[in-house]
Amino acid sequence: MEGVVLSGDSTHDMARESTNVRTSRRDPQQEIEHLSSNMERLQGQLGEARLDLANSRAERKELVEMLTDLRTKVQPVGLLTDREIMRFVKQLKYNISNLAEQWPDGVPLKSPSMDHKYLSHLQSITPESSDYRLLLQNEDRRPQVVESFIWKVLTTEVFGLFYWAGESVAPHIRGLRLHFSPDQLGSPGLCDVQMWTSKTTQLLFEAVNSRGDNEKGQNNLYLERIKNQITSLIIETLGLSINSRSSIAEQLDDILQGAIDLDKRFSQQAARWEWMYSYKGYHEGGLVFDNDLMKLDQAEQIPSDEKAEVQKVVQFVISPALIKRGDNDSANDGLEATVMKMVVSCKNI
Repeated sequence: MEGVVLSGDSTHDMARESTNVRTSRRDPQQEIEHLSSNMERLQGQLGEARLDLANSRAERKELVEMLTDLRTKVQPVGLLTDREIMRFVKQLKYNISNLAEQWPDGVPLKSPSMDHKYLSHLQSITPESSDYRLLLQNEDRRPQVVESFIWKVLTTEVFGLFYWAGESVAPHIRGLRLHFSPDQLGSPGLCDVQMWTSKTTQLLFEAVNSRGDNEKGQNNLYLERIKNQITSLIIETLGLSINSRSSIAEQLDDILQGAIDLDKRFSQQAARWEWMYSYKGYHEGGLVFDNDLMKLDQAEQIPSDEKAEVQKVVQFVISPALIKRGDNDSANDGLEATVMKMVVSCKNI
């Protein structure tokens, strides 16, 4: 049989086909290696992306914290230091004590009536509702009762009522503060409420200052009316004679204006300033003197070497303690400090 001779091209084609066959047989392994390499590369890229995302979140959190600090630390108009606040507090306290020392003898009301609604404040000073009458007739004890009564009126009828905001605005602020009370379920924190009050106060001042003299005059008339009403009720409740009323009324007007201004300053602060009458330490039905929160009235203080180490029972409170809640950055609800002690009388009635 005659042999077949292959051409050069045919030989080349057959070799290429043989190579392709061998290559195709290696493709699955190479594909696996290729996919594995791609997977490692993608996993590396994913890890880098996750790291970038974590860094971005951390930077965003830091930026938010910085903006929050900037928002709270930028000093609003009217924000005062504790020392500046206490200067106004001490001036008010001095004016009240000074007036109490000058208070003349009088005949207090014998029974409450609708026309003299402050009598309940006077009756609440002492353990027995009628004890105040005996003390007012005592020249040495009268200043204590008068001072205590004025403080009761101020803390109940002036502070926290926002009279400085004007007749049309004050009731709305009182209502919102009551609605935002931290004691209410779901209400914002103490510092948040105080920050809201501070910013609202600042906006109110800006609005009032931008208005005409007529509206400012109306607000001044409103404040004068409020002060006159409170002054008359204080004088009538204590039974002051007509001859003594003029000079006493002038001093009461100054005290009330000082209290209204101080209430306004309290409203501008990031921390919350509160007058406090409540205290701990009951002993046989009475209130035990607490040196951390109270101090004796100056008229009852004795030299330290004569003090007896016994429990003193408080008879009544002459002036309340002043408590600062939170801090000046409006960032610590739990912080509490007694900035002025309660003044009390431990002398028997």
